[in-house]
Amino acid sequence: MDTIKKDGVAIIGAGLGGTALALALHQKSIPCRIYEGRSADADILTSGVVLTRNGCRILDDLGVLNRIKPKSFLFEDSITKNSEDQTVDTMKLASKEVYGYPAYRLYRLALLQEMKQMLAEREVPIYFDAKFEKIISDSSEGVTFLAGGKTEKAAVVVGSDGIHSTLRRYLTDLVPVYTGVFCVYGHIPTNSVEWPDEEFFATSCTIQGKPGGLFMVPEETDGRTLMVGTQFPHPEQGREGWQDLAASPETLASLMRKDYDQWHDIARQIIDQLCKRPEGLLSWPFYTMPKLSSWCSPSGNVIIVGDAAHAMPASSGQGVNQALEDVYSLAKVLSRSWTAEERPRALGAWQSWRQAKIDKVLQMTRATNLKRSPEAERQKSTNAVDVEKPAVDRMRWLFELGLDDLEAKLADIDRHDA
Repeated sequence: MDTIKKDGVAIIGAGLGGTALALALHQKSIPCRIYEGRSADADILTSGVVLTRNGCRILDDLGVLNRIKPKSFLFEDSITKNSEDQTVDTMKLASKEVYGYPAYRLYRLALLQEMKQMLAEREVPIYFDAKFEKIISDSSEGVTFLAGGKTEKAAVVVGSDGIHSTLRRYLTDLVPVYTGVFCVYGHIPTNSVEWPDEEFFATSCTIQGKPGGLFMVPEETDGRTLMVGTQFPHPEQGREGWQDLAASPETLASLMRKDYDQWHDIARQIIDQLCKRPEGLLSWPFYTMPKLSSWCSPSGNVIIVGDAAHAMPASSGQGVNQALEDVYSLAKVLSRSWTAEERPRALGAWQSWRQAKIDKVLQMTRATNLKRSPEAERQKSTNAVDVEKPAVDRMRWLFELGLDDLEAKLADIDRHDA
C-alpha cells in the first residue's frame, strides 16, 4: 500500500472501465493516472449501454449516477413479442421498489464524457496519444513501462484496454475467440413505425420472427430514438475483415435484409426504417476470452480487468456492468495494506471470486441468445435443460455485488499471515 501511495496506479485505457477505476481509486486516496493511445477527441457517438442494479449501485457510490440520470432512459421490464405482435414474456430486469434502482439506458459516450469530466474536476490526469507499448520491468519495486514513446513508472499497472488488449500479451498468449455470431444494429425514430401498441417502444423489447429476433430499447431520455439490432451466424472475418465490413453500409444493409420476406409486417417496417440510412448501421462480432489462469503477473503489479480479462458477448447485457464490478472491487483490494507476498494471493482470491460470477453471466447469456435465434432453433431448444429462463428471483445473484464474500476471502489471507 505504501508503494501504491508513493508511485500510484497507472491505468491503460480511458474507456468506461479505466475511468471508473480512476474514480474508485481516487475515492480511496490512491494516486492514479490514465494512459490512452487515442487522441482526446477520438470518442464518437455510436450506441448505448444498459446499466442494471449492480452497475447503478457502483456508479451511485462513485457520484456518477445522479449526473447521468437526466441523460438516461429509465425502465424496469424486458418484454418478448411473437410474430402475431402478442406479448409472450415479461421479465423484470430491474425494480426501483425491490432493488432500489431502475435500469438505465444511455449513450456510451454520454457516460464516458461524464466520468472524464469528474476526473478533470478531481485533477486525475489522462494522457492522450500515449499508447501503451510494453512492460520493461516488473519487480517488487514496481513496474517500468513504455507508453507514448516515454518510459514511465508506477507501483501497479492495470490494463483496461479492451478485448484486443496490448497489456494482456504480457500475461498470456491466449487471444479472444469468435463465437460465430455477428450483430448488425442501428437507430430509428420511434415514431417512424406504425406500432400495434406502445409496449414495443416503452421498454426493452425483443420481437421474435421466423428468421430470428429483433431486439430494441429506447436510446434517449424521451424515448424518441430506438436502438434496434439483430444477430445471426456469420463466418469469421479477422480484425481487418471486420473493419472492412463495418465500413460497408451496403453490405450491412444487405445482411439486415436477409430473409426479409420471412419477417412479419412490424419487423419489416423496422428493417425498412433501419435500411433507409445504411450509413448509420453499426456492427459487432461477438467474441469471448478463454478463461485465463491469472489476471495478474506473479508480482501482482500488472493486472487486467474488463474485456481484457474476460470479454463476453454483447448479448449478455452485462459487459459494462461486469467491468464496473471488476474495477470497483479491485480498488477495494488495492486499498488494503499487503506485503509483496500477500498481494498476488489477494488478487488470486479476488479473481476467483469475480470469475465465479462471470461464469454465471455467460451461462445466462445462452438464454438471451436463444431468444434471438431463428424459430426452428428456438423450438428445438425449448426443452433444453441447460438453458434456464432468467427470472427476477433467480437473478438476485446478478444484481448483488457480494462484497461481503470478497471481504471474507481477503480476511482469510490476513489471518493466514498473522
